[in-house]
Amino acid sequence: MPTASQTFAGGLSSVRDARRFLSAALQAWDGAHYDFGAPQVLSELATNAALHARSSYTVTVALDDDGLLLEVTDGSSRLPRARHYAPDATTGRGMGLVAALSLEWGASTVQAGKTVWARVAPDETALEFDLDELLSADEPVPVRRAVRRADPRGASGTFQPHEAKAS
Repeated sequence: MPTASQTFAGGLSSVRDARRFLSAALQAWDGAHYDFGAPQVLSELATNAALHARSSYTVTVALDDDGLLLEVTDGSSRLPRARHYAPDATTGRGMGLVAALSLEWGASTVQAGKTVWARVAPDETALEFDLDELLSADEPVPVRRAVRRADPRGASGTFQPHEAKAS
C-alpha cells in the first residue's frame, strides 16, 4: 500500500503546501483519478488543523483498494464538530464538505492531539451531492453512503499505522 507522510507548520499558508504534497504523492502513484475530491477534503482538514489546533500537523496519505485515506494529525485533542451558521456565513461548512466528498470520515484522539481522517473514492465513483443544499443547510447534509466512524479500521479491518515518510 503506497503511503506518504509529511509534517507542516501550523498556519494557513501551510495548507497550500499540504495540497502540493498530496498532488506529488498522487502523481507518483498514478492517482490522477483522485484530483478533484481528495485535494478539497485535504484542504478542509488541513485548514481546520491550522485554524483550530494552532499547532503543526502531519498529513498522511495512503492508497489502497478501498480508496485514498487522508489523515491529519494535530496537537489539539478537541474533536471536530458540525457548527450552525447563517446561510450567508463564510465559515462553518468544512466538515459538511468533507462528509459530502468522502465515503466515510472520522476522528479520534491520539497521545498528543487528534487524528481526523477521510476515505475518498476515485473521482469517477465520487458521491453526488447538491452544493446549494450544502451551502444553505442548517444541519449537516446527509450524504448517501457517508459514514462517520471513530477510526479507519472500521472501514476495511486492514488499517496499518502510517510510518513511511515522503522523500
